[in-house]
Amino acid sequence: MIQSLNKIIHNPLSLKKKEFINNKLKDKPIILVGMPGSGKTAIGKIMAKKLNRIFYDSDQIIEGRFGHTISEIFEKMGEKKFREIEYEELLKIKNGNFVIATGGGAYIYPKSHYLINKYGFTIWIKASQKIIVQRTINNKNRPLLQGSGIITKVKVLLRERNPIYSKAKLTVFATKENKIKMLNNVIYAISKNLNDNKNG
Repeated sequence: MIQSLNKIIHNPLSLKKKEFINNKLKDKPIILVGMPGSGKTAIGKIMAKKLNRIFYDSDQIIEGRFGHTISEIFEKMGEKKFREIEYEELLKIKNGNFVIATGGGAYIYPKSHYLINKYGFTIWIKASQKIIVQRTINNKNRPLLQGSGIITKVKVLLRERNPIYSKAKLTVFATKENKIKMLNNVIYAISKNLNDNKNG
């Protein structure tokens, strides 16, 4: 179910809405998927705080475990090995009141895709090519977006990955709005989906 959202809720998250979401999603993690630079980590952190959930960033967990950046791990071990490591880490946090920001390729890897869909409430943070390029062009920790030709690389990844990202339960469009407004878009999407399913 794809939610195209223009509505922005400016009021703080009410206790009633917070309880409704957490009761409906008890022990089910909210899992953010999408391209590098889409804003998963930034939104995930403040969402976890608003909902009184624990925040995990799968890339940060892996970097902490190995003591290397994601780019260094890619270089040393290769992408295939990295995806297996990523799957192992997601397996450890598949149940619980968490908000999880996944790496850009996690939802593309079949084993992780199945795991995320089975155990999580999935939200695709869908960013445009322009936003992704602006946010990643000078970032050295995006292993698949290194070197020259970043516009072409982003375009190719979007073409390959968007059909898979679209299998998430919700889609919320990334914008240049501030983080709080973007968070409100996501919270609205979650509440609407849970309400629709309750009444449907």
